[in-house]
Amino acid sequence: MITLSDCFVNKRWNMAEYAYHNVQFYRDKLQEMGVTWKELASWDEWNKLPVIEKNQIVEHSDDLISQEYVADVAMERLIHTHTSGSTGTFLDVYWNKEDMLHALLPLWVDRWKVANIHARDRLCQFNTTLANDNVYEINGNTMIVSKDRLSSSYLEDTYWRIREFEPKWMILHPAMAFFLMEYARKMDLPALESVRYVELTGEMSWEGLRAELESTWGCVVNMHYGTMEVQSIGYEERNRYRLYEQTTYVEVLDDEGKEVGEGESGNIFVTSLHNRAMPFVRYGIGDVGRICSERKDGKWQRYLVLEKARKNDRIRLKEGESIPADVLLKPVETVNGYYQNVVYQFQAVQKSVSQMELFIVMDEEFGREKFMQLYRDVIQGTVVGDMDFTFTFSDCIRPQYYTGKIKWFVNEME
Repeated sequence: MITLSDCFVNKRWNMAEYAYHNVQFYRDKLQEMGVTWKELASWDEWNKLPVIEKNQIVEHSDDLISQEYVADVAMERLIHTHTSGSTGTFLDVYWNKEDMLHALLPLWVDRWKVANIHARDRLCQFNTTLANDNVYEINGNTMIVSKDRLSSSYLEDTYWRIREFEPKWMILHPAMAFFLMEYARKMDLPALESVRYVELTGEMSWEGLRAELESTWGCVVNMHYGTMEVQSIGYEERNRYRLYEQTTYVEVLDDEGKEVGEGESGNIFVTSLHNRAMPFVRYGIGDVGRICSERKDGKWQRYLVLEKARKNDRIRLKEGESIPADVLLKPVETVNGYYQNVVYQFQAVQKSVSQMELFIVMDEEFGREKFMQLYRDVIQGTVVGDMDFTFTFSDCIRPQYYTGKIKWFVNEME
């Protein structure tokens, strides 16, 4: 396993020291441990610092604001946003503008490298909701579209408004990108010719979507991995994310909070190296993945490989046990790998310990009966093979209106 440079090690310790001196939540953690920051830091062992989860802070988010920025929050001088709620929990997040610009800098460099995108270029992005229940609004060089107003009655007009705005680039979730692309195909609408770069973010993309978007829209498409809490985490390279070590420290831990070995899967925790207004130190973001590294341009580079299931995406079994939901994706990946991506969208909903409902969007020429048989053949050899699977086919799985994402696995027993 590679070691981080002294620069990044110092930056994470500096942020931790700042948090434990200026943020009530972290000071309370020290009190619970019965130690002072000086004693904790003297151990010089990063893994001795407590880990935190979103559900621990969502009802006490005010305690996570640095005392240096409390007045700025009250005077509304900070950037105020919130998480999307895809984990089931919404959290208000605050940023100092200068800190946010530093956190986003490496991402802007990548945007410029892959598609010559600049901050002044016209952008179209999608937000959960807008003031006054607007369908869209234009602020300077940015058009913001409301995700929860994209019903059939508004969608065609909104599509034409986007086309008239002539954005150079777009930021949207993969589910929203697919939805927009399929709607334009169905209605035989002209392409968005002005768009030369699409940045997918907020959820994992399925196999083949990126290539299909690039072919249909005639532009560069790439994935960015980040959160509102820390902004930029990594940028996609060959089905994995090159980590932005200069902005966010990423570690993978087991269920006991201990670091796993390189290449081993675990829960992803992050530390923002820039957010002083609301510091996040060893913060669990609910995703599962593994870290690998390789030598690149004479230096070691760390990469993050995401698992498709989130930390809490688990199938309940009859014996009271649970397993990761990824097993349900194996037949889809097998079919797509052998038949060149005939399945476009997939969602599984657990109804009971013995019943699973599957929703599928696929190439109609492939044949539904053929897919159902292949799915059952592959799943039969797994621990959930004796479940009762029902299949529902449609032309689109719509994103959730309040997140703009598609949660591929839903456990209705929870």
